[in-house]
Amino acid sequence: MHPLAHMLTGALIGQAAPNPVTAVLGGFFSHHLLDAIPHTEGKTFNPQPNGVLGAELIAAGLECGAGTLMLIWLIENCDGAKPLPVVLGSLAALLPDFVDLPLRTLFGISLLHVPGLHWTVQRRHAVWGLLTQMAVAGAAIVALWRSSGCG
Repeated sequence: MHPLAHMLTGALIGQAAPNPVTAVLGGFFSHHLLDAIPHTEGKTFNPQPNGVLGAELIAAGLECGAGTLMLIWLIENCDGAKPLPVVLGSLAALLPDFVDLPLRTLFGISLLHVPGLHWTVQRRHAVWGLLTQMAVAGAAIVALWRSSGCG
């Protein structure tokens, strides 16, 4: 799953969580749940990536930036937003990628991902993989918006 879907889902869990610890745990475990949903990733289009700073990493950075701006706006403009749990849930949802991407790139190992639960679609199913990500991110931002008192 792309970072934006992870960020927004983790933020939603943080908003709904009764305390910061639950926000972190919920955000972290949501990463694995979302990765089990069929989705696209860089290897959908390029099974043999050739470089650390490829298009996938640039896109991930842009998505993280966009998600950060969305959450800043929400926290500043929605009276019911819970800033600390929202941020913690969002960061915890990204943690497996923050840890495993450098480890996989440098050493070929992965500590926080469960390969059997990760479902990246093949190129012929890319449209469905993109649609699932848009649906997850869209549903998460709408629910976050409403639960934060903005809508």
